Amino acid sequence: MRFDFYDFSKYRSQLMGISMLFIMCFHIFVMPFGYVGVEFFLVLSAIGLYFALFKNDQLICFYKKRFVRILPTYLIIAIPYFIYVRRYDFKISEFLMNLTGLGIFQNETSYWFIIQILICYLIAPFYFKILRYKYSIIIPFVTLIVCYWLGTCVPALEIMLNRFAIFLLGFHLAELVFNKKQIKHPLIFPVCITAIILIVIVQGLPIHVSLKRVSFFFLAVPSLMFFIFILKMCPAVVNKALFFIGGLTLEIYMLHEHICFAMLNKQFGYLIGAILSFPVSIFLAYYFSKVNKIISRNLLSK
Repeated sequence: MRFDFYDFSKYRSQLMGISMLFIMCFHIFVMPFGYVGVEFFLVLSAIGLYFALFKNDQLICFYKKRFVRILPTYLIIAIPYFIYVRRYDFKISEFLMNLTGLGIFQNETSYWFIIQILICYLIAPFYFKILRYKYSIIIPFVTLIVCYWLGTCVPALEIMLNRFAIFLLGFHLAELVFNKKQIKHPLIFPVCITAIILIVIVQGLPIHVSLKRVSFFFLAVPSLMFFIFILKMCPAVVNKALFFIGGLTLEIYMLHEHICFAMLNKQFGYLIGAILSFPVSIFLAYYFSKVNKIISRNLLSK
């Protein structure tokens, strides 16, 4: 059996859609291991950033495009959200801490991933240049060890720290994708299936979540390879649906758990709220993306 690494680029949006569905299922408590979707997303983001930097590695241009993609949507949704959740005990200092991500030190983790991805965007151009060095592949593994240790020292940041290594690994995978490398071995598909099974098994083990995230560092890429095999066998309508969802990951992430599911759960109960949270989040995300495109177009044209 043969695997073409360029398929990571070909099916990147669909894989983004799968990552988002994993995260949404985790949010509604039906997929305990669904948070591995974050690892999937970071790997795929690194691949996209690698291609973008290869085309144009000018820092100002790169940062402007990425931050304009993230910040308008984040601010439009996060500002009213943080005001609403503390409406009975509003403090401007606490509001600003939450909005800037510093609230994570006080267990405010509603939108921690936005801060994580912004940090990843900041380091991406520099790591892109490091890739040219012969032994740079060691860096993600060293990062994994260092960040695991830091996570034990600063538990509030563990949720973020143990994800940076997989992001860096994604850049090395991106080189294989960009160069259209292939591997051929009869055990490729069985190994990929095993990776998915191990994710489920690891989640059920009575070990600290940080160790589970460390294991996902090794299991995320072969799991994504498994989904590529599956996508190739799926009908066009499934690929189109996942492609559509994959283009709305930021907006869906911002809206689903803390707004749509929370409100629908309160209004209709868990089961109906959980079911409705999927189409409602996707519907709202689509229109938020339209607004963000208008804002982004105006900002980038200046």
